[in-house]
Amino acid sequence: MSSPRAATTAAAPFSPIDSLNVFASLLGEVETATPAGAFYNQLAEAVCRLGSMDRAVVFVYDDVARRVRTVGSHRVDLGLFDGQILAIETAPITGRALASDQVLEGTAQDLPETYASALGIDYFACVPLAAGGRGFGVILAVRPAQSLSDREREVLWSLGKVCALALSARRATRQHLDARHLADRIDLAREIHERVVQRVFGVVMALQSGVLLEPGDQQRCGAELRGALDDLRDAMSRPLAATPKHVSATLHQELERLVDAAADDLRVRWQPGVEVPELFEPVIQSVLGEAIRNARRHATPTEIEVAVTGDEDTVALEITNDGVGSERPAGAGMGLRIAAFEALQHGASLNFGPTGTEHWHVRLVLPRPESP
Repeated sequence: MSSPRAATTAAAPFSPIDSLNVFASLLGEVETATPAGAFYNQLAEAVCRLGSMDRAVVFVYDDVARRVRTVGSHRVDLGLFDGQILAIETAPITGRALASDQVLEGTAQDLPETYASALGIDYFACVPLAAGGRGFGVILAVRPAQSLSDREREVLWSLGKVCALALSARRATRQHLDARHLADRIDLAREIHERVVQRVFGVVMALQSGVLLEPGDQQRCGAELRGALDDLRDAMSRPLAATPKHVSATLHQELERLVDAAADDLRVRWQPGVEVPELFEPVIQSVLGEAIRNARRHATPTEIEVAVTGDEDTVALEITNDGVGSERPAGAGMGLRIAAFEALQHGASLNFGPTGTEHWHVRLVLPRPESP
């Protein structure tokens, strides 16, 4: 009768279907938001179960802390690694495995003594976790028998790719959730700005006029303030949910409409050959609308100039008005600040402020999306 260890390490047939099953299982864990520790434990278990290894530890580079972390294992107590730091300098084999994208074999001499002792090993395989040109870390897998066959090395390499793809999907899912939460906050701030702040602003302007308001005007001011409070309660009582913005016209069409309707001197310069990607239409039109609205509300411009330029890497929108004068605004309005957060979601930058003595400048620069 075979011993339990022999059953664990006995070579087992491996096929592409096994890789697909592992990948599907790990992706299922991504969708159900499995805790990170359990997810990495399953990576280690998959390598042992299908790669004919006895036990394994997963090491991943932490971009935030800028250190290698021990994140998961199979049949190894992670508590043994508390306070220990594995660096490429102390274990060059890990760097070579990632750089060459190959499964490398090593002995206890290839690891820091604390790690070799904790794992209790004489021999191990270093499996790179790399996919799409990016290395995430390595899996150190251990078994009593030394030397991998070509078939076993290929199986471990394939499992490393599958695990790296699953890890990449997990990180992408987390980034998507973070972006959605940011969009939730932007939506709430935008709604409060558009429904509440605008109503309060009108009342403030009326009260600052220095004119004694008629009873009817006083009642309207009170009604506006009550309406603003109702809007605020309504916005705060609803659960946050990100709603994608849609536009009914292109930037080019919107600029034509603004020029036709402008009472002031609105001029447009559009660099020949520049096209705005459809993905950017909502955010670029949001910035345009806020910049022109602020210019007409908070300044007295004789000219507003809109420029659309670009090159092979970026698309830029610039709005300049000459109505700042000696009484400059204290800072940008809430609308532009919200638009700045929207721009960040596209990897863009939004800058605004006075230029010279009488001009206010808004500049949005967006990176062109990569071709599929």
